[in-house]
Amino acid sequence: MSPNIKPGNTNTEPTINFPPTEEVKEAQQKYSLSKFDYDLYKDEDNTAEPVVRVKRISLPNDGERWKIFSDSKAVMIIEGSKFSKKEREFLRSVDGISWLLSQAKAGIKSFNSLKTDLKKRIKLVKT
Repeated sequence: MSPNIKPGNTNTEPTINFPPTEEVKEAQQKYSLSKFDYDLYKDEDNTAEPVVRVKRISLPNDGERWKIFSDSKAVMIIEGSKFSKKEREFLRSVDGISWLLSQAKAGIKSFNSLKTDLKKRIKLVKT
């Protein structure tokens, strides 16, 4: 009798024993809170804050676009071709993205107001 065949089994097909697999998920990882969940939910007021994010998209021919999302809904799409080279460089930086996030949280009235605020911000950064 070969070691791969179980005794009492009338089939002549061998049974294959795989090594036991380890579970990757742990109980702590499954229910751990994200720092974003903690920051976006105010337990005292029982309200959830909206999630605001900015995504930069590279376009062909050196073009770019920024999309501002609020709770996975696109609030505003900003075309990079409407900005000067210095303004685009600023928006690519970490300070530019954080500035754009703060503007989105405060509420962007229009593209023109955003562009004038951007020019003021760049002047403040230079000095």
